[in-house]
Amino acid sequence: MLKIDNIVVNYGNFEALHGISLEIGDGEIVALLGGNGAGKTTTINSVSGMTHVVSGDIIYNGQSIKDMPSFDRVKQGIIQVPEGRKLFPSMTVYENLLVGSYLPETRKHREENLEMCYEIFPKLKERRNQLAGSLSGGEQQMCAISRALMSCPKLLMLDEPSLGLAPVVVDMIFDTIVRINKLGVTILLVEQNVLATLDIANRGYVIEVGNNVMNGSAEELLNNDDMRKAYLGI
Repeated sequence: MLKIDNIVVNYGNFEALHGISLEIGDGEIVALLGGNGAGKTTTINSVSGMTHVVSGDIIYNGQSIKDMPSFDRVKQGIIQVPEGRKLFPSMTVYENLLVGSYLPETRKHREENLEMCYEIFPKLKERRNQLAGSLSGGEQQMCAISRALMSCPKLLMLDEPSLGLAPVVVDMIFDTIVRINKLGVTILLVEQNVLATLDIANRGYVIEVGNNVMNGSAEELLNNDDMRKAYLGI
């Protein structure tokens, strides 16, 4: 479904990505792992069209999207849940969800998608008329994921969905990611919770300071000595 081919991204004179490559097959959960500042968010922002790719290419369903505007990528089903949720705090939960279905094609599925989101996250149905800014961290993450689901994603990219959440909520979020994947949505998951991520992922890529350093199946990465030392503290 997605092939990132040796992309280079600059922030001014600073080169943030030095030739990152990865591939995601249709229906997979693929993890993108690495420490703070490794380039994980820059990588998925490049797929979303939020950052300019200097060289290399991004292929989505056989088509180069490197120069495609971000709003056209959304029409193609490429949807991102950003780090920190980025909800509209002075709007209600319901209004935030409606924002996710603003495209004409997604409006056709608005009611069924709303019911799906409320079924996945019953708490949101209870809170649908509450301001998003007044929700707990876990509830805000539920709202952010649901807003993305309202956009009928084909490729869903989640950036640090467990950040700042209580362990019991983290478990629920990861269970939900698996459930969404079983609905036919391909997942690219950026996370620092390595154990939980590799527990649900098919494959993973590890990047450091803008470079690919390791990739393999989830089992291979969990059993890799360098991986265990650097990221699992074992």
